[in-house]
Amino acid sequence: MLRRMTDADISRVAEIHVFAQRKAYRGIFSDDWLFRETTVFSRAEEAGTWFEEEGVEGFVFEDADIIKGFVVISPCPDKGKPHALELERIFVDPLMQGQGIGAKLLEFCEKNAYERDFSEVCLWTLEDNKEARDFYEKRGYAHDGEREHFDDISVTQLRYTKTIMAVKEGFSWQQRKVIDD
Repeated sequence: MLRRMTDADISRVAEIHVFAQRKAYRGIFSDDWLFRETTVFSRAEEAGTWFEEEGVEGFVFEDADIIKGFVVISPCPDKGKPHALELERIFVDPLMQGQGIGAKLLEFCEKNAYERDFSEVCLWTLEDNKEARDFYEKRGYAHDGEREHFDDISVTQLRYTKTIMAVKEGFSWQQRKVIDD
């Protein structure tokens, strides 16, 4: 079940965030950053600030009273993307990966974009995170040519986008999904 994130969820969300980043980013970021600087406590503090900006929303995927993943979305702030919803964060507990939770979170984001009349979803992912890039590409996302390099930590992010629909055409998301499949 997907539901809106609450303050009571922050510690679990922070835990998922830390352990998923450690799994995904090992070899991309230093172990010092992953295991000393990135803590559940620091991520919980950070998560408390995610929703200070207007339009930022968080949702959790919960099953059997266990939060297994989360997503944070907002209107895209990127220049030239006024009709895009940004997927700011999507993480699944590493022990829960491979169960389709990430796909459900991504589909939820796309449905949310469609219902709010956004024409596309965009996200930034690390160039060196092949697993994440494969995940997005398998679901119709493509690198749109935009990249951002951070010299201080020697990583490059790539922007991926997926067109949702320019205009609603009088049928529901589920009907559209069946047509697209």
